Amino acid sequence: MSSVPRLYLPSIPKNQAEITLDESATRYLVKVLRMEEGGRFGGFDAEGRQYELALKKAEGGQALAAVLSCQEASRGTAHLSLSLAQSLPKAAKMDLILRQGTEAGVHRFLPMVTRRSVSRPDDSQFGHKNERWQKILVEACRQCGRNDVPRLDGVADWPKVLEVFKEFDLVLLPYEQEAPTLKTVLESKPQARKVLVLVGPEGGWDKDEVREAEEMGAAPVHLPTPILRTETAGVAILAMLQFFYSSTPEGAP
Repeated sequence: MSSVPRLYLPSIPKNQAEITLDESATRYLVKVLRMEEGGRFGGFDAEGRQYELALKKAEGGQALAAVLSCQEASRGTAHLSLSLAQSLPKAAKMDLILRQGTEAGVHRFLPMVTRRSVSRPDDSQFGHKNERWQKILVEACRQCGRNDVPRLDGVADWPKVLEVFKEFDLVLLPYEQEAPTLKTVLESKPQARKVLVLVGPEGGWDKDEVREAEEMGAAPVHLPTPILRTETAGVAILAMLQFFYSSTPEGAP
């Protein structure tokens, strides 16, 4: 884990020599870390740029920082894009799923309400939840060293989630009932680069949902594990996907 503190920053115009930090960032550097003038720290923004910065001065709750360097985001051609459609779990499990999913390399989260979802927040609560979840994603990136903050969709119902399947090369639905193994399905799609993983709620998938997902092109898969909790299933399959596609040459038949 890097010993250099990192902050999420608004995009900085090119060739800008210094920036003003907001009250929250200033408090973190000066009050929490007790950083002194000249102290070095890192930054990242919504475009995935990395910055090296140095604290210049802090007055009245705001600090001034010098921009020492900027590194543009990497645009690799063999990039694997992983998305997680997660049925809303009860209590604060979604917070954990967002943190661990970010660490596991998720690029897009799609919170959803399915037939057996225990958590069914009112529409009035969605704005507050999304605001808190966005902060969790930023904090997870800061801690794990990622520079690209995952995309967070609004909470959707099952029919709306079915509509997004066409955006992906492969849609996987882990299912505890009889289904092909994950290995078998992945070996049939070695060139997939945009993969969506569907994770059901605590009560599992409704059979009609599985049928509807299959009709829209999803592949039910059996994992090489015991039955997993909803908060661990996504992280487990994401790790398996990372391993499989990192060991599969691009362009393999």
